[in-house]
Amino acid sequence: MRPIFTCTLLAAFASTACSTMKSPTLDQLRTLGPDQVWVTQNDQSVVLLYEPQVVKDTLVGYIGRRRAKLPSAGIQELRVRAPAHTRTMLLAGGLLVGFGGVLFAVSGTGPSRVQAPLQGGSGDCTENPEQPGCNGN
Repeated sequence: MRPIFTCTLLAAFASTACSTMKSPTLDQLRTLGPDQVWVTQNDQSVVLLYEPQVVKDTLVGYIGRRRAKLPSAGIQELRVRAPAHTRTMLLAGGLLVGFGGVLFAVSGTGPSRVQAPLQGGSGDCTENPEQPGCNGN
């Protein structure tokens, strides 16, 4: 039970890590509706804007606790974090294949504990301890 829980937890953490940065326009930002956006201004400064909203040609949101309005004329680039679904699926598939490979490797190793009956004997050393193969014979 513990390995299944560990693998599930690992997959959950890994899936949250699979994201990419996109550079949307103001119009695309309206439809994306992200929680935060990195704004590169014309003077090359970068600010993190929380709860961004596009109002006409102005980007409105919070920088820290302060309400800010950034006109589009002063914005050079916008960056938002977006989920990378393909990478997430590839990572999950790789984890499953790896886990299955480990299970296969572990399940096929070690000596077998089942003894086959010996030729010419009953195969039960408790009934016939004199037969070959019993008691080190």
